[in-house]
Amino acid sequence: MTTDELSTPRPPVAGVPAWVIEHYRLVDAGDVDAYTQDFDPEIELRFASSPPIRGRQAVRDALAKGHAEHEMAHTFVGFWQSGDTMILEFDVTYTYPDGHGRFAPSVAILHRGRSGLLDSLRVYVERAH
Repeated sequence: MTTDELSTPRPPVAGVPAWVIEHYRLVDAGDVDAYTQDFDPEIELRFASSPPIRGRQAVRDALAKGHAEHEMAHTFVGFWQSGDTMILEFDVTYTYPDGHGRFAPSVAILHRGRSGLLDSLRVYVERAH
């Protein structure tokens, strides 16, 4: 994908709940302490085939490590919901401290438990080779 394609705004994705938009605004701002408040204390996070990470504090620490390595900018591409499960498709741009960037298509599967908080987050993102 070219720089021009990345900078061309996509049309809004219909149906994305306001709380999800706000959640990813906080993700892109790197405000880990704020957005992890959306997580159930027993949340399970899994990045593709990596082992799952369990518990809000452990997940918070793992995500903070990622934020220390790069900035992120998510653009919603698709949204589907069935009951308490949502599938989000993103275009994600990672920007590293040295200024270089990397584009990666991504899918996240979110589940809200009885508490109304996210109790499962699965992320599938293409990793650079």
